Amino acid sequence: MSGLTLLDGVKVVSLEQFIAGPHCTAILRDAGAEVIKVERPRSGDPRRAYQPRMGPADDYVSGGFASYNRGKRSVELDLADAEDVAALMVLLAEADVFVCNSRPGSLARLGLGADVLRAKFPQLIVCEISGFGVSGGPYGDWPAFDSVIQAMSGLSSLIGQTADSPPGLAPMGTFDLLSGVYAALGILAALVQRARTGLGSHVDAAMYDIAASFLERPLTLHEFTGEVPTRGIDLFSPVGAFVAGDGGWISIVIPTDEMWARCCSAMGRPELQSAPELDSVLKRANRMNDMVVPALEAWAAGLTTEQAVAKLRDAGQPAGAVQTIEDVRNCPQLAHRGLFTPVQDERLKRADGTYLRLPRLPLLFDGDGAELGSVPRLGGDNDLLSTIRNG
Repeated sequence: MSGLTLLDGVKVVSLEQFIAGPHCTAILRDAGAEVIKVERPRSGDPRRAYQPRMGPADDYVSGGFASYNRGKRSVELDLADAEDVAALMVLLAEADVFVCNSRPGSLARLGLGADVLRAKFPQLIVCEISGFGVSGGPYGDWPAFDSVIQAMSGLSSLIGQTADSPPGLAPMGTFDLLSGVYAALGILAALVQRARTGLGSHVDAAMYDIAASFLERPLTLHEFTGEVPTRGIDLFSPVGAFVAGDGGWISIVIPTDEMWARCCSAMGRPELQSAPELDSVLKRANRMNDMVVPALEAWAAGLTTEQAVAKLRDAGQPAGAVQTIEDVRNCPQLAHRGLFTPVQDERLKRADGTYLRLPRLPLLFDGDGAELGSVPRLGGDNDLLSTIRNG
């Protein structure tokens, strides 16, 4: 399989499961690195068993596993076995990067703590992804999943229609994925430093840190004002959604007076621009639900979603139709960009002969995007271990 070669020659060994670690290394793999995924014998990554599935009953591919693991190699190692630990050490001796998203302390208990590995392999970049970081602290040894981090980071406190409504959750995996992105960014920065110094680094990626950083805007507003943002009206930004005549929803934000003028022009309501209740950003934010949205809906009642969005866009006011996942999958712009890329795996071939397509690394380099390799079978590359053990 050809594809991006930006990280050609970089070897990654990853003791990973679920989403954060696998997504991190999937990014590196899409960019051209070799990724060897270390899994438990016989069972492997728990997401291998998830529904939905494609392929034969005894050789299926899980929809919960494919997108995070395409193009990797898989070996089985029992890290409670001294010989298997020794085999892992041989893999690490030849690796540039070691990624682990086990609970904090698990590597140290195996005698594989970052300090031990870096002393033995000074060139190795060790990246640990965990819920609350491996530096300790009052929450340091707590287990975490994405929904836990969404709640504790404050994101859930911001999702919902009103301050009295129950807190909500973003789509599952939101902070797992973001943590994978930041971990990959940390690894790339460490690779640049190693090119200069010859030495590896320890990258400590805490999901909680990353999630809190993601909420920079509400945290900054709180720092500046002392107020506690919550569900419901955004008091600092006129943002919302309204319904067009065909029942479709349109999302809009009007962050400046100039954009408000454009919006009023598109609606044919110039008098709203100077209405005393709406003559500042903060006033429009406060009256978004009871004045701005009703005005937009009255105007859009005789228009389709597409027509209303086009009129706003033509006036210079950004607006977007709320699309379904099916809409996104069939979007002509994303097709033009080649985001959905076939996974070269016979088990993922449809009856019409086409391959299932998944999003690639969402970047183009000199116009080229990543290609997606096959999904590894559990232990499909155990021959690597045979070479080590017989060597």
